[in-house]
Amino acid sequence: MIHRIRAFLNRPLAEDFGFRAQAWLSLQAGVYIFIFLLLFAGNASGTYPRLFFFGLFGVSCTVSSWIANAIVPRLFPQVYNEDQWTVGRHALHTLFVLLFVTAGNQLVIWLLHLNGPSFLTMYLIVTAVGFFPISVGVMVAERRRLKRNLAHARHLNAQLNQLHQLAATSISTEPALPKGISLTGENGKERLSLLPNQLIYIESVGNYVEVHWLNFMFPQKTVLRSTLAAVEATLTDHQQLFRCHRAFIVNLRAVSHTTGNARGYQLTMSGSSRIITVSRGCVAAFDEQVGKVKY
Repeated sequence: MIHRIRAFLNRPLAEDFGFRAQAWLSLQAGVYIFIFLLLFAGNASGTYPRLFFFGLFGVSCTVSSWIANAIVPRLFPQVYNEDQWTVGRHALHTLFVLLFVTAGNQLVIWLLHLNGPSFLTMYLIVTAVGFFPISVGVMVAERRRLKRNLAHARHLNAQLNQLHQLAATSISTEPALPKGISLTGENGKERLSLLPNQLIYIESVGNYVEVHWLNFMFPQKTVLRSTLAAVEATLTDHQQLFRCHRAFIVNLRAVSHTTGNARGYQLTMSGSSRIITVSRGCVAAFDEQVGKVKY
């Protein structure tokens, strides 16, 4: 039982902490609170018109949840790493968001000079009203994304298998060598020259990039002082090389298998044990680019 609960809480979950996405979700939350109060709270104020009074709580919910969902993640990027977001983290974050909403509600009550419940009581009320619909909405969206990404991953694997088969049959019919890759460090002294099919992936690590490549059949790693953006700019002529993440450029011909989860894709690379994530924002471009790669 404990193992199942732990596995559920560790399930990957997609989340977008961008300003625009969270503004839309926060607005939906505010409208939900307004309608809920309008239907079930009766004439809670007695002093102010119902639409005005409940509208203030809707606006408060919108603003406070947007701050918690968009501003706070910018202040703590390591905690709110979208590539490591899970169901368990989202549950804790939801409780944190409801804490902000409670603070906003208390502020409205204070500004209107009303007698309201204590902060703890208000938090329990807000949690009872908001936690269940938020959780259900997240789970439904997660299952929908998971189903879609699994289907896309199966389609991509079929494409990859076809491309690898084409590669095996084209060796004898296309003897011409492809255009080589030349990578240079910032100081101009560090150089690495490769054929495109030797490259597995490139990873950004601080002020350096780690180039993982094959020397015949043996994996090698070369470290260059450079940025991934600078490296990407030198690879524009190579259609098979794709930046799938802010920290990774992969050789699409070296992708042996794709696995789908709720966040997107996980790539298994030939000649490496590293599992590489395709960022949520790169999924559509990744699908398109795989279809363009030819052997």
